[in-house]
Amino acid sequence: MIQPPLLSVVLTSGFVDSFNPCAISLLLIYISLMFTLKKDRKDIMAFALAYIISIYVTYFLIGISGLKILDFMRASSLPIPNLVAKLGAALVFFFGAMNIKEYFFPNLPFSVRIPLKVRGYVSKYAYEATITSAVVVGFLIGIYEFPCSGAIYLAIISLLHTQVNFFVGVGYLLLYNLMFVLPLIGIFALTTNKLTTEKFINLQEKHGRKLHLFLAFMMLILGVVILWFTK
Repeated sequence: MIQPPLLSVVLTSGFVDSFNPCAISLLLIYISLMFTLKKDRKDIMAFALAYIISIYVTYFLIGISGLKILDFMRASSLPIPNLVAKLGAALVFFFGAMNIKEYFFPNLPFSVRIPLKVRGYVSKYAYEATITSAVVVGFLIGIYEFPCSGAIYLAIISLLHTQVNFFVGVGYLLLYNLMFVLPLIGIFALTTNKLTTEKFINLQEKHGRKLHLFLAFMMLILGVVILWFTK
């Protein structure tokens, strides 16, 4: 059964989670690369859609796995119901602080950016410029963008675990991930010509770090909301 307050938290969190520099910047770079390789608009649309769908599926499967693990722990009668959600809130607070650090002190250790090694893998597959490479790139980003904003997702998974059963939770995750890719779809729709793509890349380079501050602020709010739900 859908709970309006919980649904609002899930949808808002999915939308906030989508505004992370990792997935957005790499989508823009990927589309720009397609123009550099002189791919036609039809191919660029196919590559970008494959990338977005791959991120959606990867993130959704991560969410199902998380819910299943917590569901198994609940079935094992472990004393964790509110503890899991509170740990999720603590994780959100921690990564919120890390994003604040990323904005003010980006050169300090313990970055919340995708590792350079993974960026190398992404570049390697992106240059292949095939649908398969787009799926691989989307999968890698879905896995490794957790340092950017994955704490929000983990917190929502832990919250769903305390509020609804597994199958209802899966429905919420479908909606969460739809909101998660919605801005990527919007950016993709606006960047199907080279000039617009270059403008978006310039905006990303100029204001990308501000997304860390935005994410930090929203993470802190989400942590408070989760604690309120599980009080």
